[in-house]
Amino acid sequence: MKTVGIIGLGEMGLPMALNLRKREFEVRGYDIREEARRALGNAGGRAADSVGSAAEAEVVIVMVRTPAQAEAVVLGEGGVLEHAPSGALLIVMSTVGVACMRRLGEAAKAGGLGFLDAPVSGGRARAEDGTLTIIIGGTPAEVARAKPVLDALGSRLAHVGEVGAGTAVKMANQTLLTVSLLAAREMAAVAETAGVPLETMWDVLRTCTGTTWVVENWSVVSGWIEGYRPGSSLDILVKDTGLALDLARDAGVPAPVLGLASQMIRALTRDLAR
Repeated sequence: MKTVGIIGLGEMGLPMALNLRKREFEVRGYDIREEARRALGNAGGRAADSVGSAAEAEVVIVMVRTPAQAEAVVLGEGGVLEHAPSGALLIVMSTVGVACMRRLGEAAKAGGLGFLDAPVSGGRARAEDGTLTIIIGGTPAEVARAKPVLDALGSRLAHVGEVGAGTAVKMANQTLLTVSLLAAREMAAVAETAGVPLETMWDVLRTCTGTTWVVENWSVVSGWIEGYRPGSSLDILVKDTGLALDLARDAGVPAPVLGLASQMIRALTRDLAR
């Protein structure tokens, strides 16, 4: 298994493609942005001129931003289902929600393709290092088949169940991250009113039971807030908490904290955009 197509060469997809090239996979990639395709070509990959051309591979990875984009590139005219060879393995690594992921999986199976639900966590830095956590839903046989490719992208491959399970775990991560971000931002404001320097508080809390990834990486998170621009990390949390809320509602699971966090992160981005 040496040929990999990647659809979506953005903040995560391009470094993933470059890591596959380092492992000597033949990589063909497509993105709507010419500069992203050029960057792949400069690294020895093949810049595809369409989704369909990129999908002519043994393994096809989808790394786009939204559920609508994922459905368009997989199910739409000229998409993966039309062009991937019979028996190819489709791996959707975008965070698109459980319902969308299952629709894509069912369509792939009906079209004669293998399928994995495999969202990632770790951000751009770990995508560049090839140390992502990859959260996988699918059959054990298809996980084993994908392992050489996934090993080039992540240092932790977590097979958590069938298609949909990987995305459900990713939803949990995104919700906990959002709640932690909102709480840390509030407590930073409270501490400042009491005259406590922020870095002093974080230094203490990093050794306490309340610490989180947000506390330990506040410089990164504060950069998301202070340097906010539409479509950046905070908007990804808006999307993902919304998808998590859809999952809870569909399952009839009460999730008041999730609902509040989803509203609050949406309100924060609206305020920052003004």
